[in-house]
Amino acid sequence: MKPSLHGVILGGGLSFEQQVEVASKVGLAGVDAGIEAIAALVEAKSLDGAKAYFAEKNVQPAVWGLPVNWMGEEDTFKAGLAKLGDHAKLGAAIGCPRCVTWIPPVADDPAAMRKLAVTRFAECAKALGDYGVRLGLEWVGPKTIRVGKTEFLWRMDQLLDMEADMNQPNVGLLVDSFHWFTAGHTQADLEAVPADRIVHVHLNDAPDKRRDEQIDMERLLPGEGIIDLKGFLTALKNVGYPDYMGLETFGKVLPALPPEEAARRAKDAADSVLAGI
Repeated sequence: MKPSLHGVILGGGLSFEQQVEVASKVGLAGVDAGIEAIAALVEAKSLDGAKAYFAEKNVQPAVWGLPVNWMGEEDTFKAGLAKLGDHAKLGAAIGCPRCVTWIPPVADDPAAMRKLAVTRFAECAKALGDYGVRLGLEWVGPKTIRVGKTEFLWRMDQLLDMEADMNQPNVGLLVDSFHWFTAGHTQADLEAVPADRIVHVHLNDAPDKRRDEQIDMERLLPGEGIIDLKGFLTALKNVGYPDYMGLETFGKVLPALPPEEAARRAKDAADSVLAGI
């Protein structure tokens, strides 16, 4: 399991190459990226040149976000889908066959949203699967987002059930420790998921308050809060998850720091909790 840099801790404004440089300086093995940024690097350096660049920096693209508006109008969705094969081909060629996005926990019409999600993610998965790329979907757990709204999907078991309806072997999970905690999941729940269903992981922590009071954009570095990260990481180790863990820590503290200092703090925190596993 390898910690990777997530741009949310850097406060914005850095280019993809600058993020790679930051990750390289602090010893992070990966960078969570956008496929468009990877494509721009390849265009500037060539595919072999980009590979050599990543090798020199000892940093690899860890995962890329799904560049398709799956909740948009049909024309918008189709336009994004039409380009997805080329994106997948590039992701596979650069050594990053992992693509992710998230699922809103609320919807005006849950039945219609589920139908849309099943249909459109299945189409995306087919385009990605042609190049061996996996699609990881993330559930969003905090109750504070759902209060006063119509619930759609906010638990891992609900997401796995919906994914079964997609019937695409390359669809799996983006498992975020904060959402695992706020949805009330356990180590045993996570250990019941085969490693090949886990596409990517986000590692972070939660402040000291009740589970149902947690705010999505208020998180801590691993080891600073109340999440049972030992149980979380032990479960991932036990199922044999081998890949990256994006350090996605929403909040005001890290973005206010110089980027290298923020990244170093995140890496040190991740290393500390991983050392106990």
